[in-house]
Amino acid sequence: MRVDSEFAGLLVAVGFLVLGLVSMPLATGFVLGAIALGVVVALLLRFTPRRFSRVVLGTVIILAAFVLWWAGHKPRRPRTVSSNALYVLPNNVPFTLHKRGYWLECWFDQRENVDRCELTDENGTKSLEDVYLPCVGHTPLPQRELVFNTQQTGRVWTRSPDNRINAPVVHLENGQNLLPQSSYAEAKGEVYCSP
Repeated sequence: MRVDSEFAGLLVAVGFLVLGLVSMPLATGFVLGAIALGVVVALLLRFTPRRFSRVVLGTVIILAAFVLWWAGHKPRRPRTVSSNALYVLPNNVPFTLHKRGYWLECWFDQRENVDRCELTDENGTKSLEDVYLPCVGHTPLPQRELVFNTQQTGRVWTRSPDNRINAPVVHLENGQNLLPQSSYAEAKGEVYCSP
């Protein structure tokens, strides 16, 4: 059986498109963005006079770079957020071009003898404050041990009981995990708690 090379190329392209759309959100965004950019460039090159094609193509590239920067930039820290806060992006929200992130801060509350964490939105408005418990045991950690593992914190989120906002699981540099008290059982099922 003979297969036309153009048909085979289209078949492979459709296969990659389907793989991109059913896989992780980053790949889906990349595939859709590449298709959209390709269509825009093709249309502009087709309908723009030759003498303006370089200017139009340059403008499209600059606009695409700006959109990519805007989609991935970290916002300025609000004045109400301390310098110890970590900017985290929720990973359990639908795909959007610009994800709304939060500033996360944890501290030891000496008065109540508990560890507390607070989520503040990008505008500086408090979204959630909860007591956070260690994954193993219920003894609060001292302030000196509340150092975020910046690579892991924010990768796992749990739904708050009122379903208003999701709460992140906090990973610390010492290997401990802190879980929100309001959704402790659900959060404990999401992470491995080493004894």
